[in-house]
Amino acid sequence: MPRRVQAVGVLVVALALAAVVAGCGGDDSAAEAPPGDTVTEVAPEAPAEASEVSGEVVRFGDASTIVEGFFDGEVVEYFDFGPIELAEGNALAPIWVVTNGTADQMNVIDTVPGQADYSPLWQVIEVTFNDGVDPRTLRSRAEVEQAEAAGEVTLTETDTVVNCPVIGFDQPEVLGFAKGDTIAYYDLGPVELAGDSNAVAPIWAVTNGVAEQMNIIDTVPGDDDYTPLWGVIMVTFSEGVEPYLLSSASEVEQAQEAGDITLETTDTVVNCPVL
Repeated sequence: MPRRVQAVGVLVVALALAAVVAGCGGDDSAAEAPPGDTVTEVAPEAPAEASEVSGEVVRFGDASTIVEGFFDGEVVEYFDFGPIELAEGNALAPIWVVTNGTADQMNVIDTVPGQADYSPLWQVIEVTFNDGVDPRTLRSRAEVEQAEAAGEVTLTETDTVVNCPVIGFDQPEVLGFAKGDTIAYYDLGPVELAGDSNAVAPIWAVTNGVAEQMNIIDTVPGDDDYTPLWGVIMVTFSEGVEPYLLSSASEVEQAQEAGDITLETTDTVVNCPVL
């Protein structure tokens, strides 16, 4: 089955950002990648010139952040971006972490993309086999609950929340620009952060650009400063300026220096892992 790629258009918002288009996406319609597009997995490269932008989608395949876990007895993959400091109001789902299990034990989740209660933000519940109990592999929420009911394990709910988006399950992919290349990412919507410990990078969203315009980022998996959390900066072409395609942070900077655009830094942060 072909991957579903969502064509992203101009991110249009009200002044109060009431319509941030569900986070960092643009056009809500889903479409197949245009004929002739190819998919290449590469390590991060030097920025390309804007004039060289093509339909080729660069994928990074960063295995260092991908781990396996159990869902309903099956093995799933997810990104592990580690702990995240959140404010109130974020939707969370539980993830069960066995502290003293078998060698093949993996973390357990109970919801995946496509389900109403899915969230990429997981509250950690520690599962510990009690003294005298021979550990066994737990592969689902039901098995965890059965083990607790049988007195085999003790559950401890922690304050730790981790950002671990599940991969696959026919999630639509959104196209964007990074350093002149076309990239793809999941649009997981806005997050309410707390504190200063979360790494956030800018994502530029053009409000009145050309039809081919997509959102722009400047760091990708493999870069030292890569993060899936993006602070939205609105880019608007000034009155009297004919919009043109922007495909990199350097082009945004040049357009600003030329007086062609204005920038508005917002308080909105979105969770959009690059693929």
